[in-house]
Amino acid sequence: MSNLKGAILATALFAAVVFPFLLMMSIDAFQQHAFLKMTEEVTELVKEEGGVSEHVSQVAERLKKKDLTVTFSKLGLVKFGEEIVIGYKYNYQNVRGMKTLDGQDKIVIMKRTTGKNGGNSNEPNLPTEIAKSYSTKTPESLQPDKEYTFTVPGLKNLLDVSADMGKVEVVRVDGEKVTVKVSGGKVVKTIQTGGTNTLADEKYVTGEDSAVYNQNGYTGTLERYLYSGKLMLADSKVITTTKTSLFTSVFPGSIDYGSDGYRGNLLKSGDPVKTIFSGEYTPSDTKWIEGATAEEYNENGYTGKLEKYLVSGTYTPSDTKYIQDQNSANYHQDGYFGYLERYQVEEFTTISEVYPNLGTGGCSHFYYINGQSLTLVNRTIDGDTTTCFYSGYILVDKYKGMVTKPAVDTRVYAYKGTVTKPATDTRIYEYVQNYTGTVTRPEMDTRIYKYRGTVVRPASDTRTYEDYYQYELNFQYK
Repeated sequence: MSNLKGAILATALFAAVVFPFLLMMSIDAFQQHAFLKMTEEVTELVKEEGGVSEHVSQVAERLKKKDLTVTFSKLGLVKFGEEIVIGYKYNYQNVRGMKTLDGQDKIVIMKRTTGKNGGNSNEPNLPTEIAKSYSTKTPESLQPDKEYTFTVPGLKNLLDVSADMGKVEVVRVDGEKVTVKVSGGKVVKTIQTGGTNTLADEKYVTGEDSAVYNQNGYTGTLERYLYSGKLMLADSKVITTTKTSLFTSVFPGSIDYGSDGYRGNLLKSGDPVKTIFSGEYTPSDTKWIEGATAEEYNENGYTGKLEKYLVSGTYTPSDTKYIQDQNSANYHQDGYFGYLERYQVEEFTTISEVYPNLGTGGCSHFYYINGQSLTLVNRTIDGDTTTCFYSGYILVDKYKGMVTKPAVDTRVYAYKGTVTKPATDTRIYEYVQNYTGTVTRPEMDTRIYKYRGTVVRPASDTRTYEDYYQYELNFQYK
């Protein structure tokens, strides 16, 4: 049984410790071998190409998909004898999680670039196009070390990247997109994110209940002082006081007294005194009234019956008269009015008529008005205008009858006389009874002590800040 337990324990130890360790060692060895092989291939390729050519950049991009990040200190083809530093960072999965292998190679380019006449020579290549420059700024960031990706318009071959501060490294180039890593910059802006800066202060406090003061950041030790009250020694004195009532039968022979610490029994002194509690007495009154509007008067407590008298105005009685020879049936003049009857009278009437362009012709012998004729008596001629004159007696309508003028009364009356206000008595009486006696007060201590003094608040600074970093980058490219 013990052998079986030992075998099981050994198997468990192998499965839990030995096997994972061996597996981890195997994975590490395999990945290290792969890392060395890939770095050697990249190094040899850079030597053959004479720098970081487009082919080298494509190989680096493919290796990045295999978790190997390759960086170069210089981009593009370089001159004979120049040094390029190649950085490697390889991430892989092990038994205990992700692991990282870092490495760096320095190589000296021993390949001469091809001259303008072909073949190897010391003559440098003449540029086929002028190098371009593109400047930009990174966004403000709380991190001094960070990667950023920029689009460089028209980028074909990246020559160099520089920063106004710190260090800049090219991480990768993908078409016109260039990813760089900046580090070691300086703070360009600082913003307060919270907290306050409180200056030292002191103040004087009173009325505190404790000698030790600690409130709102202020502290200190206070001194004791008399806040209120006093020490009163024992005493006695004679007191006279009163009681009041609407009735005399309610006053007792003695009363208990207690005020300001004095106590005792007071005895009745003398008889109750009658005094006015409220109200007043108003005697009767009379006065003369004129200009009242009614016979019965009742205002402000005064009453009486008044006599009528004429204040102003007159009375004119009505009148009737006979009139004739009027030209209208409706009569309304001088206050008289009435409807008259028609009658006719014979009147001598003269009238003239003007006829233009009558020429030498004569006027008519008669002129008719309402069927009645007038006779031609004369005519005048003024150029082409002839005026004919007619006259005679005709019947004319006239009107006659009785007209009436109504009475007119402008009299204004008022009332006058003597009115009387009766006496009123609203007085209510009360009775006041005196009480006298000796009262005593024992010794009393009403003193209350509190604390006062100067308390101090020390300075405190709880402000927090955030530092922002920003780099100005310049890309040189073709």
